[in-house]
Amino acid sequence: MTTPRIAIYGIGRYGIDVIRMAAARGWPIVAAYNRRGAKIGQDISELAGFDREYGVRVEDCEQADFSALGKKTDIAIVATTDRLVDNMPAFERLLAAGVNVLSHNTESYLPHAANPACAERIQALALSNGVTFTGTGIWDMSRIWSGILAAAPCVQIDSIIHSSRTNLGLNPKYFGMAGIGFTHEQFRSELIEQTGPIGELYKLIPWQVMEALGFEVTEVAEKREPVVLETPIYVPALEREIPPGEPAGLRILVDVATTQGVSCRAHIEMRAVEADQKNFMNWTVKGEPESVIQVDRQVGPPGSTTSIINRVIDIIKAPAGIQEVHRLGPPRHSALGDAL
Repeated sequence: MTTPRIAIYGIGRYGIDVIRMAAARGWPIVAAYNRRGAKIGQDISELAGFDREYGVRVEDCEQADFSALGKKTDIAIVATTDRLVDNMPAFERLLAAGVNVLSHNTESYLPHAANPACAERIQALALSNGVTFTGTGIWDMSRIWSGILAAAPCVQIDSIIHSSRTNLGLNPKYFGMAGIGFTHEQFRSELIEQTGPIGELYKLIPWQVMEALGFEVTEVAEKREPVVLETPIYVPALEREIPPGEPAGLRILVDVATTQGVSCRAHIEMRAVEADQKNFMNWTVKGEPESVIQVDRQVGPPGSTTSIINRVIDIIKAPAGIQEVHRLGPPRHSALGDAL
């Protein structure tokens, strides 16, 4: 199948990018859904910037009839929020209609670890309707499969380390996520005592990699703390310096233990970064031999959208049920066509 029929659920920045890219590839978009608001009733051409009317209008996801969607759609791409529980109405509507689901929601990467009750419900619906559920996006290659491949040369694994630094100091919309410019009191209240926008999400990365490598995970612990610097850092979007000792971002530390005694530690920083400091993302496998992979990726919507597009056919062809990306094989490019 090289021309999958697509439904889009969630017409935000990622959903619109998927519409543009799918249409450019000649993949028919047969339905579009969003929560109530100004987008309802608009032709997707108005939202995606097409020069002609496409013929598909955005429907209110609460009012739409999904009963016949499975007859005209091969896969639905859900691009809404990160938490499984918040997305369950969408998943239930689509899976019950007999539609494969590609979810660009972070907890969908490893549902049983994020929310066992939701995962059980998703699995039951997918199996009873003969369709597949997969969570994917830019983490597919950059964090999940890069970690799996880092271990490929090893005949012995003693421990695994995942580390990354991402500059979130350039765009104010990310400041609340990372606590950039927060007071210590605000940081503790919003990002430590509460999960905040991304708490408990990044622990799924080392958890999934360890499971993919065959280890039995027994314990996963996440710690969140502010990144504090010894020298001031000027943040243009704040129009001020963050002084020494004040939160310049978020650090997430994750420790994974296994029955085999092999541990994994993730050290992830999302913060304001000096101009001469670069983003990085590494996997280091301690063992025989030691192995290191460094990933330089296109961040944000472009990299996520292409990762979504390149998984569509894999998911349509996959067995029914929850199929995490590590079960689909390594992600592949589509520069030479859609079905390699």
